[in-house]
Amino acid sequence: MRVLLLLLLLTTSLWAQPTRYALANAVIHTAQEEAFHGYVVVNGDTVEEVGRGDPPALEVIDLKGSHLYPGLIDADSAIGLAEVESLRATLDHREVGQLNPNLVARYAFRAESDLVAVARSQGVLFSGVNPSGSLLAGQGSVMRLWGWTWEDMTEVASWAMAVDWPDVTVALEAKEGAKAKALKKIGEQLFFLTDSFQQAKSYHREPIQDVKWGALQPYSLGTAPVVIRTDGREQIRSALDWSKENDVRVVLVAGRGVHLFAEELAARKIPVIYVSLFNQNPREFERYYLHYWTPKVLQEKGVTLALSAKGLAFDARELRDLAGRARAFGASDLEALQMITLNPAKILGVADRLGSIEKGKQASFVLCDGDILEVAPVVTRAWGAGRELDLEDKQKKLYLKYKARLMELRGLQNKETPSDVQ
Repeated sequence: MRVLLLLLLLTTSLWAQPTRYALANAVIHTAQEEAFHGYVVVNGDTVEEVGRGDPPALEVIDLKGSHLYPGLIDADSAIGLAEVESLRATLDHREVGQLNPNLVARYAFRAESDLVAVARSQGVLFSGVNPSGSLLAGQGSVMRLWGWTWEDMTEVASWAMAVDWPDVTVALEAKEGAKAKALKKIGEQLFFLTDSFQQAKSYHREPIQDVKWGALQPYSLGTAPVVIRTDGREQIRSALDWSKENDVRVVLVAGRGVHLFAEELAARKIPVIYVSLFNQNPREFERYYLHYWTPKVLQEKGVTLALSAKGLAFDARELRDLAGRARAFGASDLEALQMITLNPAKILGVADRLGSIEKGKQASFVLCDGDILEVAPVVTRAWGAGRELDLEDKQKKLYLKYKARLMELRGLQNKETPSDVQ
């Protein structure tokens, strides 16, 4: 009983903070306009007011000139579904078979994942958590990166259907038999996808329902988006043609070669999650900076663009670095920030409440002691739906542990070594 009472008191003290307060004396980056010195009034879990200068008379949290940003958003990640790449038991981002539209990511989300805490401590407060590994991998969920269970960490239960596009390239130097075999496999995979979407379109819900066709139907009818993962010009071309033929609403996850389709993507209003800013080596005939320059090209053509770290759970923490590199190669401060806040919110369908600091939106913020798109500044505080969040994580604990050990060893060494020899 005493232990239970102590836990209750600790929980109460952890969450004890005013329901209406002002975050003041900060450089406010709303992700809608250029930064300014001002304040944000929070009422419960909602932004009540954003203004310049001094705040109104109420309880004030002085941010001492630090920079306040909307919570960062990773639009395509396996965070919470994958922990250690080399341990199969910790991986839950894929399922056997090629037809899994009834799977929903949030049910497999691991709330206590160490990687969730690491990403949160770098300012990433939301993620589109999407299955992978099969042609029709399942439905992605928008998850909060704070909370106790997957239930209270769910922002949107199902936001899109994840499709891993098949490799449609055939090596020119391959023997005729190998070419024929590869072409046959490509044809079978594309037929499988087309047939699955056609069957889902014509599916009629009966008293005894088919969970797979029922789950796929809204995506086949174009009422919800399909996230298609591609890499390379041939895959992108094939996916765009297929989506047009089947009248599918697409979000393109793309890397190499996506800049070649910028005008078409803009004309068709297809948003892009660009995943190769760090994970791509230029080919011999490409400029060394091509993958850094691509976000600027897409943005200039009018493509709604978000940045992500190629769906890797352990790299979600790099989101701010991705935007910083895009800025270094041509994007403006505001454009680069929008690539990891407002734009992914639009893609995930949550821009009505996330992605910017505006009146009426969710009070989820990140505080940084400098420009968050630079490498050195540290994320010092964060708020999720009006509540201040814990920014402790395993990496910080290990850093402090081994730093203390290093200081201990240096102290022992100094004791054993005469001062005139040091």
